[in-house]
Amino acid sequence: MRLAICGTEGPIADGFLEQLETAGVSVTALAAFATEPAEDASFRYDGKTVRVQPLADADYTEFDLLVVFELLEALSDVADAANSAGCHLIDVVGQGASDGRVVVPELMGDERVDYPVFWTLPSPVVSALAPVLGGLLEGNRISSLSALVCESASSLGESGTRQLAAETARLMNGQGIEGDGVQLAFNLIPGIPQNADYCVRSLEDLLGTQFERASVESLQVPLFYGQTIQLKVALEADFQLSHALELWRKSGIHLVENNKKFSPVSLAEDDRIHLLPMPAQDAANRTVSLWVLADNVRKGAVVNTIKLMEILIKSSI
Repeated sequence: MRLAICGTEGPIADGFLEQLETAGVSVTALAAFATEPAEDASFRYDGKTVRVQPLADADYTEFDLLVVFELLEALSDVADAANSAGCHLIDVVGQGASDGRVVVPELMGDERVDYPVFWTLPSPVVSALAPVLGGLLEGNRISSLSALVCESASSLGESGTRQLAAETARLMNGQGIEGDGVQLAFNLIPGIPQNADYCVRSLEDLLGTQFERASVESLQVPLFYGQTIQLKVALEADFQLSHALELWRKSGIHLVENNKKFSPVSLAEDDRIHLLPMPAQDAANRTVSLWVLADNVRKGAVVNTIKLMEILIKSSI
């Protein structure tokens, strides 16, 4: 695969390059771009130095795939130019801002891609929830869902992890917090995600259904990485948990049987979605309560991008 990336700064791009070297994906050529690269910007990959060039200089006929880690105002134009030249494009951090087809690899099955595509990854919440909800939908319908998303500092980007580290160090040394911003360390901050409506719409589109009622709320927690979601789903008909468990296993979801082992500290840097099912809460066996855990940086962005690359290679590259 002849690969180009746009945007080389931040934990997602770093994690992708690190994972790429060990993923077994054959990269015959690698180029790097940025909208406004710093002078002499470069990085090391596979023992070689890769220079970061201006995106305006990119010739998309030279690449099979462009992976975008940078927020681009003209992303749709870039995608059109790349696709017209036969180059696929994956928007990793668009979070609903782009016009690409929103995809979650676990829901794509054996799909083949024989034409230039413009894919965009959804928010990490959607990436984690869609395969889980898919395991409940076979032969049933979701009437309502409620999700409480426990967000780690990494959901705020690199600045969030730096802020949490600095605040934790100061507080542990008996010093106060500087500035007027919201304290992350040793604190819980409830709220509603700005992209809550987008999350619900994306889930409905991906699963081919509509929810009668849906709510997504958030809780900022003092963890560096990972994302834990408390999910409660009401179904229209009775369901068999054993059948759902089998579907989840087949899709690669890690089922945690002991709640003492369901820990964002120990599991967050794992490449899988982790699921802790709770006992049914009503006599009709139609209400499901689950805990879902996935690393918002590693799984929600890096691993899913690698999986999409593998799909492209099997299909047409």
